[in-house]
Amino acid sequence: MISSQQIKELRERTGAGISDVKKALEDAKGDVARAHDLIQRKFGGVAEKKASRETRAGLVDAYIHSNGKIGVLVEISCETDFVARNPAFKELAHDIAMHIAAMRPLYMSLDTVPKDVWQIEKERFEEEVRALGKPAAITGQIVDGKLKAHFGALALLEQPFIKDQDKSVGEMIKEAIGKFGENMKVGRFTRLEI
Repeated sequence: MISSQQIKELRERTGAGISDVKKALEDAKGDVARAHDLIQRKFGGVAEKKASRETRAGLVDAYIHSNGKIGVLVEISCETDFVARNPAFKELAHDIAMHIAAMRPLYMSLDTVPKDVWQIEKERFEEEVRALGKPAAITGQIVDGKLKAHFGALALLEQPFIKDQDKSVGEMIKEAIGKFGENMKVGRFTRLEI
C-alpha cells in the first residue's frame, strides 16, 4: 500500500507530478529509493527528447556572496516565458548561480574545453602514466580517465551540485526539463571575485 506521505516525500525530492510519483511507487512496489531512480530515468529520457527544441526565453540571474567579494551572472534559457516566470525556474537559476560562485567552473562542459588546453593536460598525464610503468594496453584508458576527472571538476555540467552531491549540475537540469516539460540550457556565465 502506498501512503500519501510516500507520495509527498518523493514529490518534494523530485518535483515530479503526482501521477508520475504514484506510478513510480506502484512500479517499485512502495520502495521510495527505487521509485526515485525510476523517476530520474524517466525525466532523463524526457530531457533527451526535448534537447533539439529551441530555447528563446529565459532569464539572467545574479548571485552576490554575503561578503560582497564574489558575484556571478548566469543565463538560463527555456522555451517559453511562462516557464521563465515560474518561481521554481527562478530558484533553479539562482541555485546554479550560487553553485558557480562556490565551485568556480571554467568551462560549460567537457566538449567546451579548448583543444590546446586538453592536449597539454593529455601529454602531462601520458608522461605520468609512462613513469608508473603501466602496460601500453591500459595506458590510454588511464589517461582518458584522468582527463575526464580533471576537466570534469572544472566543467559546470559535470560538477556535483552543491546542494545535492549525488547529482551533477547537468543531471539537475535534466530533472528540471522533465519537471517543466521544456528544454532548458545554461547559456553564458561569468564569475567575478575580488
